[in-house]
Amino acid sequence: MTNAEKRVLVCHVPGLDSRDVTEEKTPTIVALMRRYHSIELEGLPCPDLAPCLLTGTYPHQHGIFQVSYEGPKERTAAQKLVDLFPDPVTVTAQCFGKLFNQFIDLPAIPPKRRRRLTMRRFSEEQRTNHPELLHEIGGYRSLLSLLGDNSRYGFTLSYDEVEAFAETAPDESIRFDFFEHHAHDLIQHWNIDNEATMRDALARTDRWVGKLHAKCKESGHTLVMLVDHGQEPTKNTIPMLQTLRKSGVPEDDYTFFCEPPCTRFWFHTDRARDTIKPLLEQLPNCQLMHYREMHRYNVCFEDERYGEYYVMADPGSLFFPHDFNQPLGNLYQARRSAAPSASPFVARDGRQAPPEPSPRFTR
Repeated sequence: MTNAEKRVLVCHVPGLDSRDVTEEKTPTIVALMRRYHSIELEGLPCPDLAPCLLTGTYPHQHGIFQVSYEGPKERTAAQKLVDLFPDPVTVTAQCFGKLFNQFIDLPAIPPKRRRRLTMRRFSEEQRTNHPELLHEIGGYRSLLSLLGDNSRYGFTLSYDEVEAFAETAPDESIRFDFFEHHAHDLIQHWNIDNEATMRDALARTDRWVGKLHAKCKESGHTLVMLVDHGQEPTKNTIPMLQTLRKSGVPEDDYTFFCEPPCTRFWFHTDRARDTIKPLLEQLPNCQLMHYREMHRYNVCFEDERYGEYYVMADPGSLFFPHDFNQPLGNLYQARRSAAPSASPFVARDGRQAPPEPSPRFTR
């Protein structure tokens, strides 16, 4: 086979912690790592590495880095009316709105604050229903665009769809197949302390990798398994929102975006910076960094548009509550991450059930 004919199947499995890759829990993966080359990666402090992987560029180049602050904006009369309602009311209304508009991202952020922010993310709904957005990212053409019909992209949060993918992959007409197996990451967020559930999830992923490897050998594909991060059980919570309320600084004097492992700030007045920054430096189980200090981690923004200061939680700690925390949203996510059954295609009464549809792909 010539270089021009080589075909690659990349399986991106976020959350597959290397500490769980053992002969007891994942014998197939361990055996493959002994037989083939493997390397350790140093990840970026970024919740979504697919844009980096597909374009070969860093967050400060392609711009997909959660949110950015674009400056103050004039409010319409309707927006001023909305801002009179308490935050729990407005974010609940946004959650209902998301049922009808998948581009309403992060509905747990109160409208009066989210208006100051521009979303720089690829949400789960966008990846699933509009994967063509990954063809060009921040002005950079991705591998999917460069290879055209010779490439394919898939994304799923469902173990059933993960295993359905193994029934059809690899596609011998595809030179570059990129599949994101986020089901393991999702179930781990909710069940990391449930040993039985996690053992089952690891076993299913292990069998899946073994099946893909066997089929890749038959078809002549090279299988690349990519894991960009693991998971640490939560030992500490950091009360960021409580700290901000106690500061006494008016909300108009600063903007923040709080995700579980990181909170970023934009200070609009010297009073806000001089009052809040010392409080952030005193918070336990985290560290405060100016955006220029983030350069050491290859996040090299040259201005404060994506954050003036970053508060990074230590492993095993997270900010709670945060901008992803909303009861309706959590209920929806918890239902999706219910423990997987022993077999994806067998009904509870033992009868054979038809498989779920395969994950959506773009070519």
